[in-house]
Amino acid sequence: MGRSDSLRNELARLQKTEADLRKDIARAESDAASARASASKKRSEALKTKSESSLRSNIRSAEAEDKKLIAAERKIGDLKTKLAANAKAQSTKTKSLGDVEKQENHAAEQESKRQRREEIRHAEHIARVSRPTVRYVVIPAAKPEKLRVLYLTSNPEAIEREFEGIDGSIIRESYWLRTEAEVRQVKVALRSSKYRDLIDLEHKPAATFQDLIDGINDFRPHIIHFSGHGGGQSLILENGSATQPEIVSISFTLLVEALGATDTAPTMLVLNACDTLEGAEIILPAVPVVIAMADSIGDAAAIIFATRFYAAIASAQSVGASLKQAKVMMKSAFLEDAKLPEYVTRAGVDVDNLVLVKNVV
Repeated sequence: MGRSDSLRNELARLQKTEADLRKDIARAESDAASARASASKKRSEALKTKSESSLRSNIRSAEAEDKKLIAAERKIGDLKTKLAANAKAQSTKTKSLGDVEKQENHAAEQESKRQRREEIRHAEHIARVSRPTVRYVVIPAAKPEKLRVLYLTSNPEAIEREFEGIDGSIIRESYWLRTEAEVRQVKVALRSSKYRDLIDLEHKPAATFQDLIDGINDFRPHIIHFSGHGGGQSLILENGSATQPEIVSISFTLLVEALGATDTAPTMLVLNACDTLEGAEIILPAVPVVIAMADSIGDAAAIIFATRFYAAIASAQSVGASLKQAKVMMKSAFLEDAKLPEYVTRAGVDVDNLVLVKNVV
């Protein structure tokens, strides 16, 4: 049994003791309440009786109940002292358990890495002794290519909202997402970034599902970004009609099929749209990394997120660091939405080591 298992057992024992103490306190409080009520009743009866013997009997009974009350209250005090000590012991054990678990997890991780290194060395040794000796020409590694971002924006319908006026009346208004302002800010940030020449951004306004497919085929993007309406495990695109515009709901199920129907799959999908984090895991078979929003996000937050995220990406920061920088900037603007952008990844993908822009030497 490891030290963490021993601490868990001790915690379980302390928690059982706590439950028993609380039960004992409840019983003692019940006994105290009963004794208090009985003593009060006997004194009341003593005041009403005219019999000397009944008076003495009631007084004796009341005094006996007083002793029970004192004993019960003393017991309650002792039990509460033990309960406080138990709580302190649980807090200490919980902290110790957390420290031990960190140590054990670190040790397990190191052992796993050591075993993996041994496996790699063994595999390399087997490969060396089993392959024939040949001469070959070393082909230079290809230089890093530009990062291509396919930026889809869709804003087919206005958002309706209600709020109370200063006179108590209900005011209704419609407003449109500021997706074009978002794209403009992102382009400004990219022009100011360290490696601005290493990023190509292709913007598709009033995007349709066909724009997504054509963009994948023609532009071969590494990142696909969507800015617009979302929710219910779907995105809202446009139908492409200038005279009879309608919204087109694209489910995550259909989206993952579209993203997977290519020989040049993107590395990352960014969903800068409300309520898109739920269910985003189903997209991972087609895209290794998905960044999405855990709830409804406001215009200001969405614009700051996108601007600072791509500014960091274009400065050769990792995806993890870029996301952190974007959230820090959202916090600096006092936006509660700063907690909304989150990522999901395939197993084995580390966003903190995933750098998408590399300087071309």
